[in-house]
Amino acid sequence: MEDGFLIALLSAFGIKEIWSIIKKKMDQSERESDKLDNLSLKIIEELKDKIDSLEIKIEELIKENTDLKIKVAKMEERLIKSAAHSKKRKFDR
Repeated sequence: MEDGFLIALLSAFGIKEIWSIIKKKMDQSERESDKLDNLSLKIIEELKDKIDSLEIKIEELIKENTDLKIKVAKMEERLIKSAAHSKKRKFDR
């Protein structure tokens, strides 16, 4: 009778120990998963910030490009007027 009780006690203790080992492993895996999730979120936030800054820079470059096109058009207009005026003076001589 004592042997049965001892075997039952050892079996229960063994199952409890096995369960605690499995539980520790599951908790450790969950913590690692949480770390990976937090790391992924951090990387995503950094990439989002970089994308936002690049969008701002693109808008600035588009505006600068438009301004430069306007300046070039004005310079071409002045050159054409200047060339026409100088051509007119040559013919008047």
